[in-house]
Amino acid sequence: MTKDYEAKGLEGEEALRSYFIEMGYFVVRGALFQFKSFDVTDVDLWLYGKSTSLFRERVCVDIKRRKTPQAMERVFWTKGLREALGVERAIVVTSDNRRETRDFGAINGVTVLLGDFFQRVISGYNKTGRVTEEEMHALIKGHSVVDRNVFWQRWYRDAKAKLIGGLDFNTCNDFLEGIHLLLKEFLATGNTQPIVRLLYLIISYFLISLDFTSRTFSQLEVGERIVKFTEGLRYGEAGPERAREVIDMALNLLASSGKADLFTKTNIKKEFQEQLDVFPAEILGEHFSKNESLKHLFDLAREFESNAYAPNLVMPSECRSEQKAIIGLLCDFWGMDRKKVI
Repeated sequence: MTKDYEAKGLEGEEALRSYFIEMGYFVVRGALFQFKSFDVTDVDLWLYGKSTSLFRERVCVDIKRRKTPQAMERVFWTKGLREALGVERAIVVTSDNRRETRDFGAINGVTVLLGDFFQRVISGYNKTGRVTEEEMHALIKGHSVVDRNVFWQRWYRDAKAKLIGGLDFNTCNDFLEGIHLLLKEFLATGNTQPIVRLLYLIISYFLISLDFTSRTFSQLEVGERIVKFTEGLRYGEAGPERAREVIDMALNLLASSGKADLFTKTNIKKEFQEQLDVFPAEILGEHFSKNESLKHLFDLAREFESNAYAPNLVMPSECRSEQKAIIGLLCDFWGMDRKKVI
């Protein structure tokens, strides 16, 4: 592929990202689909939509803007990607204009958006409306000051991979750790713009993960939701019972190897439980269990994502009050002075 076609392809992806954002989706561009430690493929666009308190839709989008887009082959490819990702829908956007391609997609459960539509989207694309994905990567070069092993470009790519790889409490907790690192980096570096952009993005990923995870218990009473949130954020997806089973298994192995007696086992178990109890999951559980908080998770995620890609960056102290409340809550959760951030 020539550089000209590469540039056109990237512009097409950005144009479609803007289009789907305008349609009300939360959109991630260029996310890696990973299997264990392997990078399998790039997902051109990953969409997340919320239509009701119970229903969420995840969509993978494959985009080909070429003279010979091989659109029917892309239908097969995207159908397989949908199954691998476990998402609800798949879309192929192509420069092909043949109705047969669209019909072939319909037979295989893949929506095909043809060339005329694609061209209309590109023609209406506002190139100055958002920072592009390429510009974002250029902005976040270098490594963390707090953790020299963290290189921001790769770290960001891995964060996107976690988001599309599965939305559950484990993902929520991964993003909470990411937010902690970024808050520390923010304070250590004097709130540099690249770190603020990453902070907004990871907060948006955290909120999307919470929104998807909470859909299964959003209809419960507030008290029951507090328990669900608190246990999920404290113990992860496995829950408290599985966590205790793992602890007991590890302690039994120590005992059988002669490295721990009954007294030592009791003390270790007590220490571990005390550490878990100190983990302030209730702060988040009580906030996000409220009806109003649950209702606005998705909208707030879209706002934080929009802030991250804004050409003129809004700093945390200048955010809307609802966004400040989330940032402050996360500062409280990690025991950091919110006044130094917002």
